[in-house]
Amino acid sequence: MMDLVNATEPELSPFLAMQSFMVEPTSDWTWEQTMLFPWLFIIPAEILGGCSSALIYFLGAKESDLPYGRTTFKPLGFRDYAYIWFNRLIVLPFISFLVVRTVWASEAVVWQKEDLDWMNGLASFLAVFSLSDFTYYASHRFVHSFPNIYKFVHKHHHGESEPIRGWADTCNAHPTDFFYTGFCTSPLSTLWLMPKGSVHIYAIGACLWINSFVGALGHCRLDLNIGVFNTRFHAGHHAYAKCNFAQNIELWDRLFGTYKDLTTVTKGVGGGNKGKEKLF
Repeated sequence: MMDLVNATEPELSPFLAMQSFMVEPTSDWTWEQTMLFPWLFIIPAEILGGCSSALIYFLGAKESDLPYGRTTFKPLGFRDYAYIWFNRLIVLPFISFLVVRTVWASEAVVWQKEDLDWMNGLASFLAVFSLSDFTYYASHRFVHSFPNIYKFVHKHHHGESEPIRGWADTCNAHPTDFFYTGFCTSPLSTLWLMPKGSVHIYAIGACLWINSFVGALGHCRLDLNIGVFNTRFHAGHHAYAKCNFAQNIELWDRLFGTYKDLTTVTKGVGGGNKGKEKLF
């Protein structure tokens, strides 16, 4: 492993070189490196979560789409908060640790900036991002197929049938659930399928960042459409349960016949909101 670092470190950007300690045994990490590692991933994730929350806040309708609306969600309890913060502060850095170790060890990854091209950049991003979403689609559908597994792993996350809080609702899951979701939707699950020298490190970064951003937007009730991505797509899974099993894009559900559109339904709502359109 260290041969890989020694061979590539001189050509790495300063930011990547700073992180090269991650491929060393954790017993060799200094105290400063041990403290630095989680924040290299917590901070970007929180920034992306904050961006998605900002979109929800500025684009949502106050009466129905924002957390302070009267018709939105059940209050969060102690277990909800415990899961949310445990997943953000413990599980996410652990998944990130596995991602970093896997990426450093993979022969599929291209590190040099000047070697970036359409194939190892955009094309490899689309391949890894889509295949990872398929991994999650298959595992998610599996979890829903077995009641005992569902009750232990996934039932808590479905306690919110109308997700609206973005990043917070994304993290409001049993840690086992949050781990397998992060594992499957990250390059961890599919990078081993890619040929040698086929995926640029920029494509890996794009997969991780977009997955965090899109995953958070999937837990709101806005209606944003970007190609095969719709922010109501995953919200439809929470509403109907037996459909829309993928996390980020509609491709696999449409292909395997499990896609269902989450349309707006006009119905009276209490608290002075009568006649407003309300999703679900």
